Amino acid sequence: MTATTTTTIRGVSIFSRQRKRKADVFDITLSSEGIVIQRPGRNDQHMTWERIAQWEIQERPGCLVLTLRGGGSVTPLQVEGWTLEDLKTVLREATSQPDATATPAEVPAEVPAEVPAEVPAEVPAAPAGGPPDGGPPAGRRRANRRPRRSVWKVLVTVVLLGTLATAVTLVLLQSAGVINWAFLGPVA
Repeated sequence: MTATTTTTIRGVSIFSRQRKRKADVFDITLSSEGIVIQRPGRNDQHMTWERIAQWEIQERPGCLVLTLRGGGSVTPLQVEGWTLEDLKTVLREATSQPDATATPAEVPAEVPAEVPAEVPAEVPAAPAGGPPDGGPPAGRRRANRRPRRSVWKVLVTVVLLGTLATAVTLVLLQSAGVINWAFLGPVA
C-alpha cells in the first residue's frame, strides 16, 4: 500500500490499556504536510511533521499502536485493520516528501512477546546533520532516555509526608496521655 498524496486511516482511537465504555473514534489523514485529525462534529485539527519529533509503531493483538512524540507530549493511537509494513510504508512516504520541511525520527518498535519473531523491529537511519561529536542523533538520544522526574518535587513530597506523619503521631501520643505539654509553661 502506498500513499500518493494523502492517505486516510479510518476508525482510529486513543490507545489505552484500560477498558472504556465508548472509545472516541476518529479518522486521520497523512500527507506530506502532516497529520489531519478528523473527529465527527468538530473542526479538523492539523499537526505538521515539524511538531512530531518521533514516531513508533508497535504491534499489539488485534491492532497497531502508532505513538507520536513531540513538544513534550506522547499520543498513542490505536489503528485497526492495518499491517505493520503497510503503516510503516505510508508513514515513510508521507514524511519523505520533498516539500516536507522536517521529518520525524522513527523509533524502533518494541515487539511484544505475543508477536512472532519474524516481525522486524526497524532501527531508523541516522538523519542527515547529526551531532558533530559523532554521538547518536538527537532523536535517538531522547528515545533512549527515561522520562525525567523533577527531583525537587519528589523531595518536597517526602518532606511534606514526613511532617504530616510526625504531626499525626504527636496528636495521637498527646491524646493517649503519653505526651504532656505542661513543660512548655502556661498556655494563654
